[in-house]
Amino acid sequence: MSDLQILAITRFAYPGLGGFQTEHDTVEARQAYLWHPDRMETRFRTLEHVCLRTLAAQTDGDFRTIVMTGDALPEPWRSRLVSLVSGLKGGHVVFHPAEQYREAIRNVVLPFIDPDGPPTMQFRHDDDDGVGRRFVARSRETFAVVRPFWERHKRLTIDFNQGYLLGLTPDGPRTEATFNPHLGVAQAVFLAPTNTRTALHFPHHRIGTLMPSITLPDAPMWLRGVDGTNDSGVRAQVERLIPADEERRAELRRRFALDLKAIRRSF
Repeated sequence: MSDLQILAITRFAYPGLGGFQTEHDTVEARQAYLWHPDRMETRFRTLEHVCLRTLAAQTDGDFRTIVMTGDALPEPWRSRLVSLVSGLKGGHVVFHPAEQYREAIRNVVLPFIDPDGPPTMQFRHDDDDGVGRRFVARSRETFAVVRPFWERHKRLTIDFNQGYLLGLTPDGPRTEATFNPHLGVAQAVFLAPTNTRTALHFPHHRIGTLMPSITLPDAPMWLRGVDGTNDSGVRAQVERLIPADEERRAELRRRFALDLKAIRRSF
């Protein structure tokens, strides 16, 4: 048996209420916003070429990925999503009814956890974000070192605070290198298997006040997607991005396994 139950948790245009900075009064209004064709094309681009691509490239592949979306997601998006995720080892699409965000996350994630099994490592992995190829491996290795500390508290986060803001354009990637603690990307949360809360129940920006935190600042480990479809306000970040030079492009290919030619063709 593995020493950990590892889950990557991705929300893809899930229309439940709550849990977002951009709110709507009804499920129907949320669906109309999230499932607008222009927005969906943009989000499918990052889902395929950044989110799932970086998970498929992990050097430690002993984990499962849950992609959660609404049960009413229409075609052609429904079949397209199933096709993409079916190509990912350990990938599962869950079509879930629209309900309050925290309840929905609990109802989707907990069935994937064996309460009699080892501790869980869970990480939020938004559909426009990516992690370095060594993220799962390094998180597992680090947890093995600090596990006695976890045994005392039964909750712990390992946070990589160095990475790149990333914007995809027809002319190539635009980036900015940055340090950002507890951003919520490349942030592993370790919980007891009987815990009824998930990694997404802990606000990522406050997680250092809710549980012990180990920060690893030694290498870029995340890509934070920024464009006009983000839920959080990122206009100032978008304006700071600059075209990636050849050295940065090489790092995107090597460290994150991005296929820059395929991304360009997707436009």
